[in-house]
Amino acid sequence: MSEARLRFTCQIAGPPEAVFDLIADMPNYARWLPDSSAFGGTVDVAPYPVRLGTTYLDAGPIEKPGRVTEFDRPRRIAFQHTVQIRRPIKTDVEARIRYSLEPSQGGTAVLRELDLTIDLRGPLVLLRPALLWGFRKENLRTLACLKKYVEGRREPLTSPGSGARRPGPEA
Repeated sequence: MSEARLRFTCQIAGPPEAVFDLIADMPNYARWLPDSSAFGGTVDVAPYPVRLGTTYLDAGPIEKPGRVTEFDRPRRIAFQHTVQIRRPIKTDVEARIRYSLEPSQGGTAVLRELDLTIDLRGPLVLLRPALLWGFRKENLRTLACLKKYVEGRREPLTSPGSGARRPGPEA
């Protein structure tokens, strides 16, 4: 077993409440986060609206069952999930993701911390750099998509204090 801690930051021209509400609105990530080779949407979110203890499944080519481990709107939200890698190797990676949001320069300073516990043994430890590269790439993509969505919107993302909205029947 090995551990890794990765940190990612960005400045988003939008209020912390709006950024937090997008991150917390897990069933509606498709609004701002397109699918990738590592992410295919978040399903089975319960209970909804998201709160401390909510469980979910990040679907797609690599399934990631998880739960919300911290929920302090609009400052912090954290998740823990198991990345179930099945090809070309079979291993699980425990991932803990924590967003910290602070008002800064008229917008929001975003810190995304990723703590990983990787179960690779024997010659498979040689794959660790490739796995970490994949995690870095996906985390950078996630923050870039979040920033682009928030900064590209013309209408308000949420009204003050509204929180995340429940998807309607069309969702």
